[in-house]
Amino acid sequence: MKKILSFTTVLFPFLLNAAQAQPAAQAKSQSITVRLQSNYTPALQKAADQGNLDAQTLLGAAYHMGQGVPKNDQKAIFWLQKAADQAFPQAQNFLGEVYETGDPAVRNIEKAISWYQKAAEGNSITAQAHLGMAYHEGTKLPKNYEKSTFWFKKAALQGDDQGQFFYGLACLKGEGVAKNPREAVSWFHKAADQGNLQATARLGLAYASGEGVPASKEKAVFWLKKAAGQGEPNAQRILSMMR
Repeated sequence: MKKILSFTTVLFPFLLNAAQAQPAAQAKSQSITVRLQSNYTPALQKAADQGNLDAQTLLGAAYHMGQGVPKNDQKAIFWLQKAADQAFPQAQNFLGEVYETGDPAVRNIEKAISWYQKAAEGNSITAQAHLGMAYHEGTKLPKNYEKSTFWFKKAALQGDDQGQFFYGLACLKGEGVAKNPREAVSWFHKAADQGNLQATARLGLAYASGEGVPASKEKAVFWLKKAAGQGEPNAQRILSMMR
């Protein structure tokens, strides 16, 4: 026990800050940005021409990613808009992504946020996580932890691992919700069970520090090794310092 406490007393504040600095940047490379995978085919075009909302969304995705057709964000917006205007959440969310990450000529963060909002209200998990991140980062929208936590929780309750991780982080830090380390650990477990490496590393930290759970070096090492073995940099760093 003394080894655990001495380790966390010295390292935990530093590691906590380091782990909190990168989640927003990492999220884009993980599950928050769920891209539609579709190659252009004549059958897809025909279905889109006939008004099929799924086909219109997939066709827009194909043009945005250049899969089967030359990349063309103007055409992507054309087809996504058709489905989005009919309150199709998947198209609304993806349209937001095109306006956020597309070619410079089409980028418009106000439109991106507007479409994310519509999609999130239509129960798109990905859009809910997008909005949570936007309010959490405070770069696309004014920083607002209550709103970020609201949307992260919406995504978390639908089983989104990034929503679960970030909602757990909010519970841990008391951002937009009452501070509750035990609740935080519960959400980290849910996300880790889905393979979320940030949550897996966080579990290791929780067991190392005894925050929200009884301190256990054995469990701390188990979760940290699980994350480190899959390339999670914070977990690798912590393990190297525990030896």
